Amino acid sequence: MRTYYDLIPSQQNMYMLVKFSFHKEIVQIPASFSIEKDIDFDILKKALNIELERNDSLRLRFKKVDGEIKQYFLDEFKMDEVPIKIFSSDEEMDEYFSKDAVTPVHFLKNETFRIVFFERANGHKGVYLNCSHLAIDAMGMMVFFVDLLGVYKYLVNGGEEPKPLFKYEDYIISELEKSNDEKRLAKGQKFYQEYFAKGGEPFYAGVHGPELLLKERKKEKNPDLHVTKAAYAPFNDKAEVASYCISGDEAKKILDFCVKNNVAPETLFTFAMRTYCSAINFRTEDVFFNLMCSKRITYKDMRTGGCMAQTLQVRTIIPETNTFMQGLDEIFKVRTQLYRYLSFPFVYARGMLMKMYNHSTTQGVASFMFSWLPIPLDRLAEFKFDFKTYNLGRYFNPLYAICYPDPQSGGVMMHYMYRCKIVTPENVKSLHENMVKIILSGIENPDILIKDLLDAVER
Repeated sequence: MRTYYDLIPSQQNMYMLVKFSFHKEIVQIPASFSIEKDIDFDILKKALNIELERNDSLRLRFKKVDGEIKQYFLDEFKMDEVPIKIFSSDEEMDEYFSKDAVTPVHFLKNETFRIVFFERANGHKGVYLNCSHLAIDAMGMMVFFVDLLGVYKYLVNGGEEPKPLFKYEDYIISELEKSNDEKRLAKGQKFYQEYFAKGGEPFYAGVHGPELLLKERKKEKNPDLHVTKAAYAPFNDKAEVASYCISGDEAKKILDFCVKNNVAPETLFTFAMRTYCSAINFRTEDVFFNLMCSKRITYKDMRTGGCMAQTLQVRTIIPETNTFMQGLDEIFKVRTQLYRYLSFPFVYARGMLMKMYNHSTTQGVASFMFSWLPIPLDRLAEFKFDFKTYNLGRYFNPLYAICYPDPQSGGVMMHYMYRCKIVTPENVKSLHENMVKIILSGIENPDILIKDLLDAVER
C-alpha cells in the first residue's frame, strides 16, 4: 500500500515559488558535472540504476490528493535508456542544456528529473541532471554526482562498494514530526516576532539602488515607504545570468582568511554584498537579505539525498562606525540565532513578517538571495572536473547569487541570476566588483571602519 507524506518545510519553501509565479521553471535545479576521464556509458547506466536504488530521493514522486500536494516513494525505478549527447563545442553544449533548463520538469505529472549523459568537445564526459527542487537541492545534487561516480568506480575497479546512503524518507518523517511539534512552533513564533520587531519595519535596499522605491514613494505620496511592489511583481520575473570568476590568487586569500578566522564563506560574501547595498541606498544600516542554506549538518545528513534547503531571512542592522570584523561578527550572530530555528517553516516566518508590517505578497524586503555551494573538492581530488549551473529563465527574487569553489581555475565562481526588468547587467557588474573590493580591503585591514568601505564604493 502506498504511503503518502505531506511536504516538509524545505519543500513548502520551494512550492511557494510555484504558487506566487506565473511560471513553473523556478522550482527546478539544472546542472552538469563532467570529468577529464574516459567513461564507459554502458557501465555508467548500470551505475545510475544502482544509484536509483541507493538514493531514494530519485524515486520520490508528487501527486495532488484531495487538492493537497503529497509525496510518495516508488519501491523501484529503473532507466532502460539514457539519452547520450556528443557535442562538437562547448557552445553547442551550453545551448542544448540551457534550452532544457528552462523547460519545466513536470513534477505533478510523474516526472521528477531528466538525465543526459554527454561528451564534450575536449573529450571530457559527464552527467547532466535537471531535477525538481522539491526533490533535490544543490547539496543533494552533489550527493548524487559524488555517489554515482563512486558506484561507477566500484563497477570498473571492483573492491568495496561505497557505503550506502541514508534514506531521505526517514528525514521526511523526522521533519514532519518537528514541524507538527506545537511547543517547537511556539518557540519559533516567539523568536521571529521579536526578531522582526527589532528596528521597526525592514527596508528594501536593492542591488539596483533606490530608484524603484523613490518612484513608488512619489506615486503613493508616501515618503516613508520602506518596500516596493515593483521588485517582486510576478510579471517581471524573466531572468538572465551573469557569471564572474574570482581569480585563484584572490580566492586563496579569501578562503585562507575564512579558515584562519573561523569565518564561514557565506558570512564574508553576504557582508560585502549587504555593505554594497547599504552604500547605494542612502547608506542605510538596515539591509535585509535571504540566505539559502542547507540543513545538512550531521554526517548522516551529508550522505542523504533530497531537498534539505531552508531560506533564512537575515536582517542586518550594522552601524557604519563598526569595523569590518565587527560586521562579520554581527552577521555570524544573526545566522547563529536563525540556525536555532531551522525547523521553523520559512512560509510561516514570511507570513508573520507580511502581517506585522501589512506587506502584500509582491512586497519583498530581501535585497538578494545568496547560496554558498561547498563542492567536496577533497572527495574529488583524483579527478579534474567541471561543474556548471544553468539559467532557469524566470525567478522570484530580484537577484540570486550562487557561489562555489571553481575546480577549473582554482578560484571562486559567482553566478548571478537576476530579474532583467529590474536589475541590469551593469548593476550586477558593479555589485560583483565592489563586493570583491570590500572583501579584499577588509582582509588586508580587519579594523577598517565600515564607513570607509562605504566611502570607497564606486557606482
